[in-house]
This record gives sequence, structure tokens and C-alpha cells, in this order.
Amino acid sequence: MTHRWSKAWALILFCAAVFPAFPVNADTTGLTSTAMLTPISDQQYLTGSFALDRHLDGFEAPLTSTGEFTLSPSKGLIWQNLKPFPDTTVMNDQGITRKHDDRTFETIASGARFHQFIALISAVLGGNWDPLSDQFTITPAKTATASNWQVTLAPKNNNGLSEQISQIIVKGDEFVTHVTLHKPSGDRDEITLNDQKRHDLPLPTDLAKLLSGNFD
Repeated sequence: MTHRWSKAWALILFCAAVFPAFPVNADTTGLTSTAMLTPISDQQYLTGSFALDRHLDGFEAPLTSTGEFTLSPSKGLIWQNLKPFPDTTVMNDQGITRKHDDRTFETIASGARFHQFIALISAVLGGNWDPLSDQFTITPAKTATASNWQVTLAPKNNNGLSEQISQIIVKGDEFVTHVTLHKPSGDRDEITLNDQKRHDLPLPTDLAKLLSGNFD
């Protein structure tokens, strides 16, 4: 797997982990009804800030990046790095595209295979846990409240996810606040989310252009 596709996997898995909703018919034993996330509807979008700490073997300190994100269940995800190197990654039903600070852009992933991931994320955002449970063993913490809950996702052995991710730990309150992606190599990514807010559509013009594939 190339470095570029590995980063795409990380983003896809992040989306699936960061924006789940727990429907009544899902296997969420131990996660009380008061600790459920409210799905973002197709008529809403979510904004917030993030800090990503990549803990890599051989490095004493993590590699840190910070920025802002915008998520629309009906349109896609904008992941905007501000520091240390500004760039913008857009994920929509056409694939993943990165726009660099010099206004050039590159396609990271596209095609019919990628559309399966879009469908998976859309199902999760819509409050349907079942598609994700086909790929992951889902273990909620035994003690959970609306202000402090945790879910662990472990890839099942019959898929290729276990080659890239050993487990994902998701924590939150009203929103997801922290995601840890553990890798078989021992490396891990720590993603902290802050300042999250729901908004009603339409999106601001500049964000709507990005999610429609207009990178001018």
C-alpha cells in the first residue's frame, strides 16, 4: 500500500469512527440510551477544529498538525490543515482530492471501489450501525454516560482492514471528542476534536464549491 493510499485509509477510517450514531437495533450493550450521539441529518453540516498527533516509531515527539473540518452527510468532508503545512483535503462521492497552498491539486483516490466507502460512511452518519458492524467488532465501554462514553472498534479477521488498523478507540460526549487509531506497527494517530457545531444547510459558498469539485 502506497503512502498516499495509506493516508486515504486513515481519513476514511477517521470518518467512519468519528461520526457514528447508535441506533436502537444495534449491538451497543453497555452504552446507555443517554450516551447516544444524535446523527447529523442530510439537511445539516458540522464544523469544528482538530489536532492530529502522529506517534511514529523512531520519533520521540509526535508529528502534530492542526486545522479545521466541515462535514456534510449529503455532500462530503473538508479537512483543512492550517499548521504546519497548509492544504485542504476534500472527500466527496467522486473520491479524495487534495488542494495545496499553491492552488494545485491532486487526486488521492477515486473510482467505483472508493464509492463503497462513501456509502459506508453515509450509512453510519444516517444512524445505521449495521454496515460498520460487518467490518468491525464493536465493544462499548461497560460504563457510559452522556458526557463520557467510549467505543472500541476492532477489524474483523476476514477483511484487509486489520493489515492497516489494529483497533480504533472513540471517546466523546454530545460529539466525538477523541479518536485513537492503533496500527499493527505500533504507530498510532491521536485525533482531538473541538469547537464542534451543527448548522443548517446551505453551506457557505466557498465550502459548497469545494465539495462540488470546484477547486479554482
